[in-house]
Amino acid sequence: MIKILTAIWRQSIQEFLIYRTTSIITFILALAFLVIELITGTIYFSENRSIPGWTENEYFILITFVNCSMYMYNTFFILGHEELNEDILEGNLDYVLIRPVSSYWLSAGRKIDFPSIFNFLITFILLLNFLNKENVTLIQVIVICFLILVTAFFIFVLNQIFLSFLFWFNGVSELGGIIEDLFSFASRPKKIFPRIIQNIFVFLFPVLLATNISNQFLKKGINSYFFYYLVLIAVFYIISRILWKFGLNRYTSSN
Repeated sequence: MIKILTAIWRQSIQEFLIYRTTSIITFILALAFLVIELITGTIYFSENRSIPGWTENEYFILITFVNCSMYMYNTFFILGHEELNEDILEGNLDYVLIRPVSSYWLSAGRKIDFPSIFNFLITFILLLNFLNKENVTLIQVIVICFLILVTAFFIFVLNQIFLSFLFWFNGVSELGGIIEDLFSFASRPKKIFPRIIQNIFVFLFPVLLATNISNQFLKKGINSYFFYYLVLIAVFYIISRILWKFGLNRYTSSN
């Protein structure tokens, strides 16, 4: 396993150096979108505008938290998921399946996206700055870091479920990036959405719960919603493993 991880990192570094211009552009664009989101938040709260129950700093915590989670997912899984999309459709999963490790994990974690590492570090520093303005404790910071990992894992699981449908439906590939788009859509205080949208994306498909979890924790501490979020992630993870297992039974190699 260690040899495989070492090979993954070595290959990712080599690709980063080969395509460093593209990587730098990717890094700059991602940073630009983050800046735009922060500027948008400043506009939301300018000239006596406000979101009831939210301060400008709390909004910035939400934005940076979601972006940290997304960059964490991108670092370890985005490139693997992009290749997995093609490998399932073209029957090129053999390389993954013959390895003496879990195909579920190797199929998605076979490459590292280095630009996302830099984006994560910058965004995480901003998040710590905004948290510091709320006078949070060290324990709260640790819990927020845990929630970043959990939410990044949740994004991974949702994408894994989505891609597993390719074993049955080829047309799903046309909806690539839908999970990231959903998280971008949900990167707002949940109370600004109509009640029916809140119920769907908090209790059934908890994207709004995922994006707002850090602020909920800072305001209410560890409560029932906190454990509900963890339980839902566990359920979605089990579903993703089941779909992957049955999907492999339908897989046909091009070789």
